[in-house]
Amino acid sequence: MPAATAPVAIILRRLRQKYPEARYALDWSTPLELLVATILAAQCTDERVNRLTPALFARYPDARAYAEADTAQLEEAVRPSGYYRNKAKAIQAACSALVARFGGQVPRSMAELCSLPGVARKTANVVLNTAFDLPSGVIVDTHVARVSQRMGLSRKPDADAIEGDLMRLVPEREWTFFGPAMVLHGRYTCTARAPQCGACMLADVCEKRLEPGARASTEAGMEETVAAERDGGPPDPRAKSKLKPSSAVAAGAGPGAKRAGGGGIPPLPESWKGALGEELSKPYFTQLAQFVAEERRDQQVFPPEDEVFAALELTPYEDVSVVLLGQDPYHDDGQAHGLCFSVRPGVTPPPSLANMFKELQSDVGFRVPNNGYLEPWARQGMLMLNAVLTVRAHTPNSHKNHGWETFTDAVLRAVNDKRDPVVFVLWGAYAQKKAKLVDSSRHTVIQSAHPSPLSARTGFFGSRPFSAINEALRRHGKPAIDWQLPDV
Repeated sequence: MPAATAPVAIILRRLRQKYPEARYALDWSTPLELLVATILAAQCTDERVNRLTPALFARYPDARAYAEADTAQLEEAVRPSGYYRNKAKAIQAACSALVARFGGQVPRSMAELCSLPGVARKTANVVLNTAFDLPSGVIVDTHVARVSQRMGLSRKPDADAIEGDLMRLVPEREWTFFGPAMVLHGRYTCTARAPQCGACMLADVCEKRLEPGARASTEAGMEETVAAERDGGPPDPRAKSKLKPSSAVAAGAGPGAKRAGGGGIPPLPESWKGALGEELSKPYFTQLAQFVAEERRDQQVFPPEDEVFAALELTPYEDVSVVLLGQDPYHDDGQAHGLCFSVRPGVTPPPSLANMFKELQSDVGFRVPNNGYLEPWARQGMLMLNAVLTVRAHTPNSHKNHGWETFTDAVLRAVNDKRDPVVFVLWGAYAQKKAKLVDSSRHTVIQSAHPSPLSARTGFFGSRPFSAINEALRRHGKPAIDWQLPDV
């Protein structure tokens, strides 16, 4: 982390220049309103939350009103935010605790806020930073996590660890500004898809965007830039010349672009290291990593390196309640992002996913959204795993039989070893061959034809897998999946 100290002064100065009035984008007038809005903002845009909260806040003016509300009516009131049942439950539980333990008032300490049901550090930081102007920590949402990792400010995989790194690097007096400013930067410039590197005021100090050969000169260049900006002047051109952007950035390349160097496979997410850590030291994985690295040097490979383990990242080992097994990542531009069957927002759902939506409509009354982005399912405990985790652009099955199948079989065995029962969803003959890895006496296995247009009418349509999954989860004593996806 010490190497990242130099650019923090630059980052703060430039963030203040671009976002001088940075604030969290939710609308609120009391700490309770901010707490409720923050709960609603999970997997939902701030704009959508801000459209529904005026009526919600008028109807439920205090914590007791939420705690004593009719649950069905509260669910209906928050329905536009998505996951409305879970969110209504979380709001009622938190507000009941506020009434019982804090006189209906939102407490002003991290420990007390995090003692509320469903309130974790990120939500507590939003309330304390924003409503009370208390530097309790740094707000770390998906935007802040992504930008921090790209900038080299943290290499940690989870939000709490990233926050710890940022709290060590960023002066405490800047915490309440830094979080909201980084959110804005991640939302509008350093986006997950096609980041606007050419227009980014931080590109010359961004570790992710520097060629490996430029690393040695980076620190010196940053130190000169810090010195110049500390005096209020522009960066010294000589310092700037030491910071050579990568060729991919210079060309404005987006996700999946060819990389100069790089390992090809990212680190294993923290929560899976206990279950899978030994796999990474086995000869087959060493050969696999070398193969993927060579492919990335010479070819365009999907998904981008930092999304190869997205399924494991979004669904921690301890949270897995459902496994949905796919085969190969999508191989066209902009589609794959590490979750089987899912595509990025703005990409037309492929035929198999469109057929899944048709079955969802008839099975559970699903409303087809304007996107095929299934990340919300992953965050509810559904491990959306492809058997092969990378693919050469426009060449299906090009990374088949290079070691990924061995690794993902190990993932399935690790999940099979969990004490709690899990639902395994195996669509099509390829996935059903993996049934031998699952102890069906302890776990539930749901099988049918694949949703592909080639087979959907021979056993997928009418199989009602989504209601079957939730029925099994209820038998297991676990929360059902809220299948409805929000528009984006």
